[in-house]
Amino acid sequence: MEENKFSLKHYLVFFIMPLFSAVFYLKYMKSAERVIGLLMYVFICVIISALLWKAVSVVSSHFDIRKLNVTVITAAALAAIDHLIKLVLSKTGFETSIIGKYLMIKHSHNLNQNGIFNHLNIETSQLTMIFFKAAILAAVICLYKIFKSETARKAYVFVAASALANFLDTLFYGYTLDYVYFYKVMTYDLKDFYVDAGWSVIFMLIFINEIKKSKEKKKVN
Repeated sequence: MEENKFSLKHYLVFFIMPLFSAVFYLKYMKSAERVIGLLMYVFICVIISALLWKAVSVVSSHFDIRKLNVTVITAAALAAIDHLIKLVLSKTGFETSIIGKYLMIKHSHNLNQNGIFNHLNIETSQLTMIFFKAAILAAVICLYKIFKSETARKAYVFVAASALANFLDTLFYGYTLDYVYFYKVMTYDLKDFYVDAGWSVIFMLIFINEIKKSKEKKKVN
């Protein structure tokens, strides 16, 4: 999909990751407050993912995001913003309510450092995490070679930024400082929104690519 085709309707793709995560919490939705918290989580994730995509689109309008150095610099800048926010919060201890108790800035030390395993309540060793991250990196490299459009490169910016931010968390803290609290659902940091934005678009590109392959096979047959 070329960038000029990334229209308003394509922003619906940012529902993919939060809805996927929300599935794991449906069994806990035993009160109206929890449902509100879950809905808050989904819509805030979509809004922030869309805003992040717009921000990187601005960068792409001035520089060729398909060039590796532009991708790396942009990803590094996003990771630095995530780290700077955590540095300020850890130094000041700042916490506040944004929308009542449903959306707050509230500190949470995530020792697991991986959203998927957190959803599944699986404790992981450092060695397991190393292998898991290596597998993710290998998958991203493969996808990087398959999809070369501007849209794909933007998605890789977010994936790379989240990976670098995760490394900085491990290096400086030994854990992830999450701070965007959704009432009785989960607590996010900025790099989690990077993950949502990047992988949502990558999944969309994979889906579109598979449809094209299917159509080409039908034409041949």
